[in-house]
Amino acid sequence: MKLARCCNSIFKAALHTNSVNDIQCSARSNKCQNKRNHLFGIESNDFSTKYCGIEIQTAVSIMSVATKWRSLLCDFNQLQLKATLLGGQSFRWKNHKSLGSDQNENEFIGVFANIVWILRQTEQELQYRIVGEQSYPNGANKDVTKSPSVYEPNTAVSNLAQVRLKVVEPVEYATGGDLLYPASYYEQLLRIYFRLDVDLEQHYQQWIKCHEHFANSATKFYAVRQLDQDPVENLFCFICSQNNHIARISDMVEKLCRNYGEKICEYEGTCYYNFPSVAALADASVEAKLRELGFGYRAKYIQRSADKILHLGDLDWFRQLCQLDYKAAHKELLSLPGIGPKVADCICLMSLGHLQAIPVDTHVFQLAKHYLPSLAKSQNVTDRQYVTVADKFREIYGEYAGWAQTVLFCSDLRQFRQRTDSDVQENSDKPRKKQKKKV
Repeated sequence: MKLARCCNSIFKAALHTNSVNDIQCSARSNKCQNKRNHLFGIESNDFSTKYCGIEIQTAVSIMSVATKWRSLLCDFNQLQLKATLLGGQSFRWKNHKSLGSDQNENEFIGVFANIVWILRQTEQELQYRIVGEQSYPNGANKDVTKSPSVYEPNTAVSNLAQVRLKVVEPVEYATGGDLLYPASYYEQLLRIYFRLDVDLEQHYQQWIKCHEHFANSATKFYAVRQLDQDPVENLFCFICSQNNHIARISDMVEKLCRNYGEKICEYEGTCYYNFPSVAALADASVEAKLRELGFGYRAKYIQRSADKILHLGDLDWFRQLCQLDYKAAHKELLSLPGIGPKVADCICLMSLGHLQAIPVDTHVFQLAKHYLPSLAKSQNVTDRQYVTVADKFREIYGEYAGWAQTVLFCSDLRQFRQRTDSDVQENSDKPRKKQKKKV
């Protein structure tokens, strides 16, 4: 471990020298888009330089393992990781089972904010390990840790990467540890991502009083949090979601990252990538490639939306989008190719902070029949019914109606409903063999 820390410190000191900035660090590109990628994201065969007689390849292999477990206080009744991470909000997470281990059923591995995380929880803590990370993107290639006094995050010239990462660029590196930045940076990312500033237990109690349908779901689907995601990733993931299911959407998102993102690290035989930039998806060759990869008609929408966003200002367009009210943001999103009312509402809810947004898909439309008996014989959602359903949810559940709808959506997902049913059956007289078939 001392060797790893030594190499990590040496690499941090060299991050902004010409010898490091000029390194070609992507196997898929002749030039690394982010010249300040952290050690984890650099291929071992890209380096032959020695520092203190230690080849960087050696440091890479040592640092490509998970760091120690860290934690922040978070009561178990405020966060349920499984339903939150695997319930159709994000498509970058999966159950984690360490090599050679038959447990860790409640650990999850995934990517957000250019970091590969492993998460788990106890009754009072959210615990995390960092598997790999990239340094905070900085288009100006400026090391703000060396000039924090001139860094003005609240001005128009601030780093636009903040639009995607949701936090300002750190002004110092970690010292004497195995992370690039102080632990407070990672805790801030987690708090924002899971919206831990919101007292969810209080909202659940309010929603239970609003309608018996929520009361019946809340006991089994407690502490489902509404994620606050990268709007770029969120937008393109939900273009992939059209007429699709979670497993296939996740596969498509992984293909986008593998083909157009930057590699963060390899861990336990799996390579992890960040989500691509808008520019990477706007290239004219993207549509044909995505069709080859099985995206179908979605390939056109992904490339054309990326191209339009790029011409509208790329991240500056997203920055302005984040400042619009719900109706204006929704209308702006509808101007993009392939984005209809439901996808626009998903983006408003999951990455723009409009917690009153109600994405009405077939699941939610069926749920709405608990509130609108007149829909009982309807099978398909008309434009008029879409508005009626969304307004009804907002009337019942208030300003956080979109969050309440997310809880109900999870309760209707087959993967969670079947697991809950099988848990009940464990104490019944039915043979285990039949239970396994149901799950």
